Amino acid sequence: MGGGAQANTIVNPASELGMCAPNDEIIVVGGYTNTELLAHTPAPCDDPARCGVHVLRQCGVTGRLTHLSTNAIGPNVAFIVRSPTNPSILYASTERIDDEGEIITLRLTPDFRLVEETRIKAGGRSTCYLNFNASREWMMAVNYWDARVSMVKLGKDGRPDIEAGQDPRSVLQQPGADYVDRTKPTREEHWKFRQRWPHSHCCVTEPYAGLVHFVVDLGLDKVFTYRVNSKTGTLVPKGSTRLPPGKGPRHLVFHPSVRSAYLVNELDSTVSVFKVNIPEEWTTPHQWDSGACREDGCEEPGAVLELAQCLSSLPESEQGKTMISPQGIWKAASHSSEIRMHPDGRYFAVGNRGHDSIALYSVDQSDGTIALVDIVKSGGECPRNFNWTCGGKFLVVGNQNTNCMATMSFDEASGALKIVHKAAGVTSPNYVYAIPARELPSLISNADEFGGAEQWVNAGKWYPAKSVFLV
Repeated sequence: MGGGAQANTIVNPASELGMCAPNDEIIVVGGYTNTELLAHTPAPCDDPARCGVHVLRQCGVTGRLTHLSTNAIGPNVAFIVRSPTNPSILYASTERIDDEGEIITLRLTPDFRLVEETRIKAGGRSTCYLNFNASREWMMAVNYWDARVSMVKLGKDGRPDIEAGQDPRSVLQQPGADYVDRTKPTREEHWKFRQRWPHSHCCVTEPYAGLVHFVVDLGLDKVFTYRVNSKTGTLVPKGSTRLPPGKGPRHLVFHPSVRSAYLVNELDSTVSVFKVNIPEEWTTPHQWDSGACREDGCEEPGAVLELAQCLSSLPESEQGKTMISPQGIWKAASHSSEIRMHPDGRYFAVGNRGHDSIALYSVDQSDGTIALVDIVKSGGECPRNFNWTCGGKFLVVGNQNTNCMATMSFDEASGALKIVHKAAGVTSPNYVYAIPARELPSLISNADEFGGAEQWVNAGKWYPAKSVFLV
């Protein structure tokens, strides 16, 4: 299906600075540093000097990417998010199956390096997702390998309110996940049997009341629902939704206004569309225990997540294809990865690892149903993660196994995605987090050394002289 020309011309960054600076984006990209510690098998990082967490600048006019720094932070930073209460700090999680993952607090310096402030245990292995409760007092850390969701108390400054080395305040483990503790499975077993035990993959909050949290579990084919008791820092179960066996749900997004949710299913490369029916008693402030727990099948009328549609993210010619992996495992030829809602809620994108493409869907604004618009090549191999930037003008894709980023322009009128720039040299990109450059004054630490952050950014001084433009 669609594609587009690639713009790889070397451009003098200084010549672009004047026209680009007001609309630029700062993009922080997580990268794997030690693939031997992972549950899966990405291409290894063969040059330690180029492995870690990358900071890039994107031109808001052309979409071109410039490398600002690579920071030796790890192992295997796999999720990045800005603090909702302290804009000067970022949180990052680490993925490893041999030991507990960690949550790292980072700050950005005036020369666009990332500096580690704190590091605490995450309460589980292969920490892949972070989220916050409504009061922003608690961080929820999702751990894939042993299906644990842990609760970390946050201080008034947004930093974890526990001493380094201490455990999170509470940890919830999905039923059956004690298999990891009892049998100590290898990652080879995981490759062969993706659903032998639970694998929690994300925790997402519905946007309507902001009080109900949905934990997606790939191993159990379930979506669990919780409230957070902000006094005790515990997750209070409200129920779960059963999916058809073998789908392997991965990530969930909600429409910002229509009561619909969209779930990307990794193992069969589909997107499930749900009508959202959250019981009113579940959203009563401070009534964590109100309303009985319920378990629904997604096809049951009135289910919390009631199935409305299920579409493939692959072209018809690619659906159902299988392959033998380099490890000798029979598996699907392609697996879905990320799902990202466009800022205006009219479209969302899904990644296909194996087919190496991005599927774009339009969303009906009256009932939330979807239609496939196009499937375009991602500009590299294994598009593990991506994000909309510059208000939805671009989609920036991290192609994990070819160590490159691709910028796609997006036409909101037609829904057309087209590659306009590719950037090599970003090693093992696995997560893409974007921050508008106009927010640099609140993000950068110690900018007063440069005469005040706002004046410094507006004068264009934020552009480091030693930056290397990527082609």
